[in-house]
Amino acid sequence: MRLTRPPFTTALATVVAATAVVVVPSGSAWAAKGTLWINGRRHHNPSGCYTVMGRLSATNRTNTAAILYRGDRCNSRILGALGPEQRNTWEFIGSVSIQ
Repeated sequence: MRLTRPPFTTALATVVAATAVVVVPSGSAWAAKGTLWINGRRHHNPSGCYTVMGRLSATNRTNTAAILYRGDRCNSRILGALGPEQRNTWEFIGSVSIQ
């Protein structure tokens, strides 16, 4: 015997799923808390991708890791990460991503 759902149950599940999508915060709500210093420039509560294309001196004073990429759009090979409360210098980095 096959069990079927009443149309009301399916409609209710659809409404609940749609509401869950609407209440998810966007943009800066997902930003890291703190300050990320990139080559002497301060980024308060940083979020997204920062192009460097060269020498990178960074200090991460946020609550999340910054990911280092070879290319300029944070979509190429990952070279490493700079964790919270760390600082370091690299000879060539393309971009830095932090969420």
